[in-house]
Amino acid sequence: MQVDNYQIPENLFYDNNDFWIKVNGEEALVGMTDFGQSNTGDILYLELLNCGEILSRGERCGSIESGKWVGNLTAPVSGAVIDNNSEVVVNPRKINADAYGEGWMYRIKLSNPDEIKLLMKAQDYAAWVAEQMKNEQEIN
Repeated sequence: MQVDNYQIPENLFYDNNDFWIKVNGEEALVGMTDFGQSNTGDILYLELLNCGEILSRGERCGSIESGKWVGNLTAPVSGAVIDNNSEVVVNPRKINADAYGEGWMYRIKLSNPDEIKLLMKAQDYAAWVAEQMKNEQEIN
Protein backbone atom coordinates (compact mmCIF):
# COMPACT_ATOMS: atom_id res chain seq x y z
CA MET A 1 0.00 0.00 0.00
CA GLN A 2 1.20 3.51 -0.70
CA VAL A 3 0.08 7.05 0.08
CA ASP A 4 1.77 9.61 -2.15
CA ASN A 5 5.41 8.38 -2.14
CA TYR A 6 5.18 6.71 1.29
CA GLN A 7 5.25 2.94 1.55
CA ILE A 8 2.85 1.36 4.08
CA PRO A 9 3.34 -2.43 4.28
CA GLU A 10 0.06 -4.22 4.93
CA ASN A 11 1.52 -6.87 7.27
CA LEU A 12 2.40 -4.36 10.00
CA PHE A 13 0.59 -2.39 12.70
CA TYR A 14 1.07 1.37 13.19
CA ASP A 15 0.65 4.10 15.76
CA ASN A 16 0.12 7.85 15.37
CA ASN A 17 3.73 8.53 16.46
CA ASP A 18 4.83 7.05 13.13
CA PHE A 19 6.05 3.70 14.40
CA TRP A 20 5.48 0.37 12.72
CA ILE A 21 5.14 -2.83 14.74
CA LYS A 22 5.66 -6.33 13.34
CA VAL A 23 4.18 -8.90 15.70
CA ASN A 24 5.62 -12.40 15.87
CA GLY A 25 3.94 -14.35 18.66
CA GLU A 26 4.84 -12.72 22.00
CA GLU A 27 7.51 -10.53 20.40
CA ALA A 28 7.38 -7.43 18.24
CA LEU A 29 9.88 -5.62 16.07
CA VAL A 30 9.53 -1.82 16.15
CA GLY A 31 10.73 0.85 13.74
CA MET A 32 9.88 4.25 12.30
CA THR A 33 7.59 4.43 9.28
CA ASP A 34 8.55 5.77 5.88
CA PHE A 35 6.27 8.77 6.49
CA GLY A 36 7.84 9.34 9.92
CA GLN A 37 11.43 9.23 8.73
CA SER A 38 10.61 11.54 5.84
CA ASN A 39 9.06 14.12 8.17
CA THR A 40 12.00 13.79 10.57
CA GLY A 41 14.56 14.44 7.83
CA ASP A 42 18.14 13.19 7.85
CA ILE A 43 18.52 11.40 11.16
CA LEU A 44 21.82 12.39 12.76
CA TYR A 45 21.60 10.84 16.23
CA LEU A 46 19.59 8.06 17.81
CA GLU A 47 19.45 6.82 21.39
CA LEU A 48 17.61 3.57 22.18
CA LEU A 49 16.89 1.70 25.41
CA ASN A 50 19.22 -1.10 26.43
CA CYS A 51 18.28 -4.77 26.39
CA GLY A 52 16.39 -5.77 29.51
CA GLU A 53 14.81 -2.39 30.07
CA ILE A 54 11.06 -2.41 30.66
CA LEU A 55 8.82 0.14 29.00
CA SER A 56 5.15 0.99 29.03
CA ARG A 57 3.05 2.04 26.06
CA GLY A 58 3.29 5.82 25.66
CA GLU A 59 6.52 6.04 27.70
CA ARG A 60 9.78 7.51 26.42
CA CYS A 61 11.88 4.79 24.79
CA GLY A 62 14.73 6.82 23.32
CA SER A 63 15.53 10.05 21.55
CA ILE A 64 16.18 11.15 18.01
CA GLU A 65 17.87 14.15 16.42
CA SER A 66 17.78 15.37 12.87
CA GLY A 67 18.64 18.56 11.07
CA LYS A 68 15.01 19.63 11.68
CA TRP A 69 14.41 18.78 15.33
CA VAL A 70 15.25 16.84 18.49
CA GLY A 71 12.61 14.72 20.15
CA ASN A 72 11.73 11.73 22.27
CA LEU A 73 10.64 8.39 20.90
CA THR A 74 7.47 6.98 22.48
CA ALA A 75 6.82 3.26 22.93
CA PRO A 76 3.87 1.99 20.87
CA VAL A 77 3.54 -1.15 23.05
CA SER A 78 4.60 -2.32 26.52
CA GLY A 79 7.21 -4.93 27.32
CA ALA A 80 10.88 -5.73 27.82
CA VAL A 81 13.50 -4.75 25.26
CA ILE A 82 15.16 -7.99 24.13
CA ASP A 83 17.26 -6.57 21.30
CA ASN A 84 18.13 -3.18 19.89
CA ASN A 85 19.61 -2.43 16.51
CA SER A 86 23.10 -1.21 17.32
CA GLU A 87 23.63 -0.62 13.58
CA VAL A 88 21.09 2.23 13.53
CA VAL A 89 22.62 3.76 16.65
CA VAL A 90 26.00 3.88 14.86
CA ASN A 91 24.45 4.88 11.51
CA PRO A 92 20.99 6.39 12.15
CA ARG A 93 20.51 7.26 8.48
CA LYS A 94 19.76 3.57 7.91
CA ILE A 95 16.26 4.51 9.09
CA ASN A 96 16.03 7.05 6.26
CA ALA A 97 17.40 4.57 3.73
CA ASP A 98 15.48 1.43 4.74
CA ALA A 99 12.78 2.20 7.31
CA TYR A 100 11.10 -1.23 7.09
CA GLY A 101 14.27 -3.31 6.74
CA GLU A 102 17.72 -2.56 8.14
CA GLY A 103 16.32 0.55 9.83
CA TRP A 104 14.37 -1.33 12.54
CA MET A 105 14.98 0.01 16.05
CA TYR A 106 14.29 -2.62 18.69
CA ARG A 107 12.64 -5.93 19.47
CA ILE A 108 10.38 -6.25 22.49
CA LYS A 109 8.79 -9.10 24.42
CA LEU A 110 5.18 -7.97 24.73
CA SER A 111 3.88 -7.72 28.29
CA ASN A 112 0.33 -6.93 27.16
CA PRO A 113 -0.44 -8.43 23.72
CA ASP A 114 -3.95 -6.90 23.88
CA GLU A 115 -2.32 -3.49 23.22
CA ILE A 116 -1.93 -4.58 19.59
CA LYS A 117 -5.71 -4.03 19.25
CA LEU A 118 -5.09 -0.32 20.01
CA LEU A 119 -2.81 0.06 16.98
CA MET A 120 -3.82 0.92 13.43
CA LYS A 121 -3.88 -1.52 10.55
CA ALA A 122 -2.27 -0.43 7.28
CA GLN A 123 -5.46 0.99 5.72
CA ASP A 124 -6.19 3.04 8.87
CA TYR A 125 -2.63 4.35 9.00
CA ALA A 126 -2.81 5.21 5.29
CA ALA A 127 -5.94 7.28 5.95
CA TRP A 128 -4.19 8.93 8.92
CA VAL A 129 -1.13 9.79 6.77
CA ALA A 130 -3.39 11.25 4.05
CA GLU A 131 -5.12 13.40 6.69
CA GLN A 132 -1.75 14.61 8.07
CA MET A 133 -0.60 15.54 4.57
CA LYS A 134 -3.87 17.40 3.92
CA ASN A 135 -3.54 19.33 7.19
CA GLU A 136 0.06 20.22 6.38
CA GLN A 137 -0.95 21.53 2.94
CA GLU A 138 -3.68 23.68 4.50
CA ILE A 139 -1.16 25.23 6.91
CA ASN A 140 1.31 26.02 4.11
